[in-house]
Amino acid sequence: MTPNMGSTDRMVRWILAVVFFLIALFVAVGGWKWIFALLGVIMVVTAALNFCPIWAALKINTRGKSSA
Repeated sequence: MTPNMGSTDRMVRWILAVVFFLIALFVAVGGWKWIFALLGVIMVVTAALNFCPIWAALKINTRGKSSA
């Protein structure tokens, strides 16, 4: 897995993760709680790994110039 996310992309994902978790805890009801919690988990994992499989499939790289 080659990192394909820049720092801005990662920061946005961390913020979205917090927002999704807050929505899951305080706003959503029923099955929506699980959907927002899952979205939060996906944002945390992709931000922590610095890799987005959707970006890779679409050949998008927000990291900028690669040093390799």
